[in-house]
Amino acid sequence: MENNYQIRSVPRMFEEVTRSIINYIQEEELANGAKLPPERTLSELLGVSRSSIREGIRILELLNYLESRQGGGTFVSIPSPFIIPYRLIKQSADYDTLKKYFEIALLNAEKIIFLTINDSSSIQLNASNKSFWLEFSDWINLLGKQLENEYYLALWNTAFSVVNENNFFESINVSSDINELKIAYYKKDKQLIADFFMSLIK
Repeated sequence: MENNYQIRSVPRMFEEVTRSIINYIQEEELANGAKLPPERTLSELLGVSRSSIREGIRILELLNYLESRQGGGTFVSIPSPFIIPYRLIKQSADYDTLKKYFEIALLNAEKIIFLTINDSSSIQLNASNKSFWLEFSDWINLLGKQLENEYYLALWNTAFSVVNENNFFESINVSSDINELKIAYYKKDKQLIADFFMSLIK
């Protein structure tokens, strides 16, 4: 049966084209170094214009997923695991990959906490039915929005989403209560906060 790679809906064309090219590479089992078909062929396979294909290829080149060689064509490359968001390619990630995302999330959460800790004047203690990690994410977002640079918060949310959507947090045992962490933050107890993060990556 002939595979159909055509796009069924295009809420965000560049994202859909990029995802479709990745799906094509994976379903055709194109290995690192394999050459992609010409733009015209991809345009026909995916059912979009050549200009859209060109834009999708450009994005994947920036993400190191593809490599274009002058006069030679476009070839599959191997990106860093974090460069291609698993939310974009809509694939489940294995445990080792999820652990990397988890560690990236923690690094950025810790950075947000320590960058805002000296400006903390009050905290709101919560009693809700949310899990520790959802409460923690809400709190990190509240703190992160105080920063002028949104880089750390953006990385936290990207990594957190991948980990959460793949149910990785179910394998993490947290003995602390979110309110204990907030109190340590209010008291500016950096050692207690650092110990909390260390306990999670062991």
